[in-house]
Amino acid sequence: MAAALAALAASVPVGLGAAPGSQAATGGATTRSHSNGGARFGATVPRPAKQPQVRWLAVSPRSVLAGSKLPRLRFRVRQRGMDRVRARVVVLRLPRRAPVARISLGWVRTGRKITARWPKGVELRPGRYLVRLHVKDSRGHVLRRTALFPGRARIVVRPAPAPARPVIAPPSAVLPVPAASPGGRGVFPVAGAFSIGGPDARFGAGRTDHIHEGQDITAAAGTPVVAPYAGVVSSTSFQAGGAGEYLVLDAADGRDYFFAHCLRRSTAVAEGAAVAAGAPLCRVGATGTASGPHLHFEIWNVGWRIPGGHPIDPLPELLAWAPR
Repeated sequence: MAAALAALAASVPVGLGAAPGSQAATGGATTRSHSNGGARFGATVPRPAKQPQVRWLAVSPRSVLAGSKLPRLRFRVRQRGMDRVRARVVVLRLPRRAPVARISLGWVRTGRKITARWPKGVELRPGRYLVRLHVKDSRGHVLRRTALFPGRARIVVRPAPAPARPVIAPPSAVLPVPAASPGGRGVFPVAGAFSIGGPDARFGAGRTDHIHEGQDITAAAGTPVVAPYAGVVSSTSFQAGGAGEYLVLDAADGRDYFFAHCLRRSTAVAEGAAVAAGAPLCRVGATGTASGPHLHFEIWNVGWRIPGGHPIDPLPELLAWAPR
């Protein structure tokens, strides 16, 4: 019996007693450890870092003009043993640190560059701003801030330069004196005491975003405004932020005449109405954008605001029509 057992032991291969998948060797050879699903038995699992840390935060550019594209915000969070953390960005206006924008990013991957997109409608006025990143891991541990990695950055918003006001030369320097109306001498459009304004009231004077296309005639509120020539009223309307109550006369001399800032509800004619020279049209007022009662008067060759139409300086005609 002892001899049989010895023979059986001799027939068992070397290493049969080792764990499946292991490989034993003799003569001082190393042993490969068993693996299961890619994890090695006995391998040490790294303990997660206590707090997340921002190793990179970029704001580009750090100085912008008010009204221009907002800076790009990017960052990267690292935390050993953590794949994801919850992040948000808060933008504060200095020096009072009043929040002006909050950007919630939810769960983000650690070790990767993350871009924070500005919410729609956010505008930064001129001043200084602090961009502050807030991070929390799944255990509730918040961002670790150090002097080297504070998780903060600054933005400076500079005022946009004021648009240069166009320098408008006097009309006589750039435009020929317009030809007199082919209809002969017309009727002065204000039937009462009046005065012709100074340089700022003239044709071609500079305005905020355009040039003055007519001549302002100052008169008392309620003074009648009349037709210089016979014609047909082609348009009547009201523009609260500009011309106020206005009308357009398509005159028999082939030109259009524009009358603006009339007294509210003083227009005495309807669109399509035929009028004679000297017929009342409206009354002097200060509706729309006006600092006081006056008539804004324009003359258009070809037609008022139609292709090929253009305004001309009314002053020579007005001086010729003025009562003597």
